[in-house]
Amino acid sequence: MGSYGFARLAAAVPPLALADCASNADNHLRCVKSAAEKGAQLLVFPELSLTGATCQDLFTQPALLKGALTALHHFVRASAAYDTVCLLGLPLDIGGRLYSAACAVRKGAILGVVLNTMPKEACFAAPPSSLRGETILCGQTVKYGSDIVFRSDEFSFSVGFLSQLTDPAQEIAKRAGKCEILAVLGAMPELAGGFEAFQNIMSAQSRLFRRALVFASSGLGESSTDNCFAGRAFITEGARILAKREQFSLEEGIVWADADCEFLLRERPCEEVPAEATAVFKAASEFDPEPRLSPSPFVPEDPAARAARCREVFEIQSLGLLRRLTQIGAKSAVLGVSGGLDSTLALFVIKRAFELGGLDPKNIRGVTMPCFGTTERTKSNAEKLMKELGISFGKINIEKAIRQHFQDIGHDINDRSAAYENAQARERTQILMDLANKCGGIVVGTGDLSEAALGWATYNGDQMCMYNVNGGVPKTLVRALTAWLAEKEGGKIKKILTDILDTPVSPELLPGEKKGKNQETEKLIGPYELHDFFLYHMLRRGAEPKKLLFLAGKTFKGKYNQSEIKKYLSLFLKRFITQQFKRSASPDGVGTGSVSLSPRAGFRMPSDASCELWLKDLS
Repeated sequence: MGSYGFARLAAAVPPLALADCASNADNHLRCVKSAAEKGAQLLVFPELSLTGATCQDLFTQPALLKGALTALHHFVRASAAYDTVCLLGLPLDIGGRLYSAACAVRKGAILGVVLNTMPKEACFAAPPSSLRGETILCGQTVKYGSDIVFRSDEFSFSVGFLSQLTDPAQEIAKRAGKCEILAVLGAMPELAGGFEAFQNIMSAQSRLFRRALVFASSGLGESSTDNCFAGRAFITEGARILAKREQFSLEEGIVWADADCEFLLRERPCEEVPAEATAVFKAASEFDPEPRLSPSPFVPEDPAARAARCREVFEIQSLGLLRRLTQIGAKSAVLGVSGGLDSTLALFVIKRAFELGGLDPKNIRGVTMPCFGTTERTKSNAEKLMKELGISFGKINIEKAIRQHFQDIGHDINDRSAAYENAQARERTQILMDLANKCGGIVVGTGDLSEAALGWATYNGDQMCMYNVNGGVPKTLVRALTAWLAEKEGGKIKKILTDILDTPVSPELLPGEKKGKNQETEKLIGPYELHDFFLYHMLRRGAEPKKLLFLAGKTFKGKYNQSEIKKYLSLFLKRFITQQFKRSASPDGVGTGSVSLSPRAGFRMPSDASCELWLKDLS
């Protein structure tokens, strides 16, 4: 058993690029090289180390799963140069079910795969402890199960996960009789004092059952959306802590130590764990699919079904707002009305909520706040609509305040950069918030689901409110709802709404080059009908980027060419992943359909993920 019965054990916390599996595999290999140079026989990485443990619902995305497999394949090939047994974590699809797995690799061979029976993320299946079988992985037939013992003529080890250790004594007792070493993969958020207590419990149990323990947990590359990860790692032999990694270290972290496994082996006999074989077969030959998809998946094509959908969504929005108004005892609702689609829909939702609650519409306060880019068309439509609906409204020109603000911060008014645009959005939000405080009300937000997906909002500007009624409604459905309201209301209101529907979508933050003209959002970021199509099929149907490109190419054939679709899909993917920090801070708002981006009840993802895998899959 090695040198005088000792086994050289190591735990590593490599640098992590969240969701960038290729970079992570290379970082793993550097750790392997370093550990092998030290003569390590077993090297343990954190849970889900190839992807990062905080990818949340991105784990359900095919691009990430394929990226993890590709990275594993690269790692396995490169490991042929090393004798060290490496235990790394990744998400694996086995038999159509997604597992958080630990893969044991040595000298170009996969020794086996252990599945986490108590994963933290809901997207992972929780296999029974009796689950065992075989699968094809990286071209090799590999044993998998939730309780596999890995043996050599020198040492043996079993694998556990931090999330399984709700009762460390019970868990270690279950595994203790089977080997000399227990390897634990973790993703443990850092809380003051929490790790020391955990480490003390684990070392005490290790002493009780006379086993060596190797533990590695995620580091600072994990998402900082809700937690900090300190990259903890330690090795024990009985009660002795042989080595541990420095807390919050930014360096590539490997700790190693020699554990006397010969001594530990005498304390308890080992047991063999049998595995069952599984059948493998080849699928049918490839063919060119012809999908029959709606170009507007959020909006039913049948007029009757569309009207029913609009009515239901509108009532959900209105009742959600009424519930919040009732709960906090708000006396009024304040809304910035721009004359665009989103604020128009929000205004009707507020009006309906007040009707349902028997509240006076005069307590709805609409405000227009013109500035450099405001057009007469939108301002006029906003004022006419508020007058027809019988609500209180006023106008606050913010140009003077913005010019003063530019002077205060030393910004050249001729510099039309982000500061020029965002200052206007934030000034409007400040005005609305203060007006709401003044009249005992709340600010109702207008930003829609499509804008949230693209991050097309000013952080702490139009991104912020006290309750957002449009947060669960994509832009194509906002348009459909506005058209439905136009037919429902008729008369002068229908005429106003029809003109709003005909107005190009615009944030109106830059002065127009021609009179009455302004920046058009869809010329900047692409058609919303494409973005809503991408959003639906990516989140609701789990389509990977190259499949999204294929589906959109078939569905929009003759309207957009392949290069246009690819350009806008690339933009969508990049913005969707990089702009999550805005959605992480999004205000409350009711969901209305099967796709939600709420950080509390919808699609959760880290704010720090890399988009390279998705863009690579597309290219």
